[in-house]
Amino acid sequence: MRKAVVTLIGEMKNKMGGYAVLLQYRYMNLCIKAEPASLLSLEVVDGEEEKHIFEETAFAMLINDFQFEIVPKENELLFPICRALMKTHPEFKQEVLTAEKEDRLNIDDEEEKHIIVTMPEVDKNRRDLLMNAVSTLYDECGVQLDKAKGDYTNRLLSKMAGESPNDIDEAKNSLEDAYNQHKDIIKTYRENKENEIEEAYQKWLTKQEAKEQEQQEKDEAMGEKAAKSLNFDN
Repeated sequence: MRKAVVTLIGEMKNKMGGYAVLLQYRYMNLCIKAEPASLLSLEVVDGEEEKHIFEETAFAMLINDFQFEIVPKENELLFPICRALMKTHPEFKQEVLTAEKEDRLNIDDEEEKHIIVTMPEVDKNRRDLLMNAVSTLYDECGVQLDKAKGDYTNRLLSKMAGESPNDIDEAKNSLEDAYNQHKDIIKTYRENKENEIEEAYQKWLTKQEAKEQEQQEKDEAMGEKAAKSLNFDN
């Protein structure tokens, strides 16, 4: 294939790769576990100025698979950070705590506050919401890939006008291979996210069943106690 055609196919791969990466990033923001990438989109408004949480306003660290600890660099940024979290991820649960002395950025600051951020559990409503979002985002990305394929196919045929049918078919096959490769990539992203959501939902169901079993045992014990009391009274 001519260099111009190879370059064109390379451009299409880069564009499709960008769409795939964007889909992956969006899936990261459908949080099941505490995902650091979900904080990248936070914009903290400090007065008239917008700042980015990682770069200018706070430190963030993982406590466990389902919790962040966010440490404002200045106490005055506490409320703007909480507000940014609420705006971008209203599903996150926030708790503001006075830091233990050994955890403080400034040991002399007795009132230094830290934000504990907890991911919500995946009950049925949240599972359905997340699954719908995964499907919608996947479909949007698929449309973008299809459009890119159509655009680059037209450009390819235009560049190869007058070339032999074999050369044109070879170039079209290379373009098709690149398209199929990226379709497989985004399909894998979707399947992985759906599996993650379903696993979290099954854990929630197991937890609920355990609670119901515990409550049932308590109710039975109370019933037995009431029956014994009634017999004693008789």
